[in-house]
Amino acid sequence: MSPAIKERGTMCFSATGSFAMSGVLAAVGAGSIARNSSKPRRMFAAIPLIFAAQQAAEGTVWLTMSGGHATLHRVMVAAFLGVALIVWPTWLSFALKLIETDRRRRRILGALFWAGAAVATYAAVFLVRSRPTAQIAGHSIRYEYATRADGPIRLLYLLAYAVPTVVPFFVSTIPTARTIGVMLVVSLVASVLVQRDALTSVWCFFAAILSCLILVAVARQERAHRAATASPSP
Repeated sequence: MSPAIKERGTMCFSATGSFAMSGVLAAVGAGSIARNSSKPRRMFAAIPLIFAAQQAAEGTVWLTMSGGHATLHRVMVAAFLGVALIVWPTWLSFALKLIETDRRRRRILGALFWAGAAVATYAAVFLVRSRPTAQIAGHSIRYEYATRADGPIRLLYLLAYAVPTVVPFFVSTIPTARTIGVMLVVSLVASVLVQRDALTSVWCFFAAILSCLILVAVARQERAHRAATASPSP
């Protein structure tokens, strides 16, 4: 995830690190899917797999940085930023809405989904117009944009991005949802305070922990579902 319009992503510092993280997340995602027997929970259980694909995309960005594969490089830059800026604002709230049992909270998550859709639409237009590129900056990747927003607009976008990506975890009643939400808030605040132009730097660490918690949440829900179906009717 990357809630910044102008940002520097460190995301594991190398192609090897990105691909290694992708492998870990893919394994966690496979475990999450394997433990899930409910169709409504599939979107939620698949989150680690999307993180894995995102990390693999950035690993490919690293490998194609020196030239010779310009088209692949541009596609992978677009894929990484597309997942960060377009997929997550819509995926998270909708996935949580599908498995929410409280009717009022489902309505709130639905409203957050449409807010995320608006944020994702803005990001999609921005990415098309700004023609993002990637450059090595020390031990990290810096994503540059042909079109740059000023400070107030970046702050407004950051706040708008946080609403559909963070708030749903405080609305949802599934196990570990609030823990994930707190981790999101802490990681975002830490990024802003430590290195404001490198908000992506925490998401590699966040993705691994988040994926583990999603595996735990899916397992708990599965146990609760089996217990409920095994209980004799009154």
